[in-house]
Amino acid sequence: MKKARRFLDALVKDGVHVCISLGQVKFSGPEDRVSEAYGVLAAVPSLAGKIQCLFNPTPEDMRAWLDSQDKKILEEYAARVDRLKAAGIPDAESVSLETTYHDHNSLLPERLQPIVVRDV
Repeated sequence: MKKARRFLDALVKDGVHVCISLGQVKFSGPEDRVSEAYGVLAAVPSLAGKIQCLFNPTPEDMRAWLDSQDKKILEEYAARVDRLKAAGIPDAESVSLETTYHDHNSLLPERLQPIVVRDV
């Protein structure tokens, strides 16, 4: 997944828009970059599936990602679970997992990502 993420980051940095349409990865943007991106997908067909998992992760994908994270992110997840349970949110674990995953795996270019203030 890390290689797929780096590939997506490079595409976005180069101005390529990536989307999933009818179960296929589609690119638009600068013609030379789009052509190169499709060339990479042709050379590494498994990359398309990994990109789709990044765009639409299953709970299992998110759990596998969380299990591979360092202590700081695991503590953030646990703190969210505690806050959500205290607030009476049903299924606090899955809500915390999804929000933690999306906070750390934004697919937006850096200039469009929301500013998150932590430890306030």
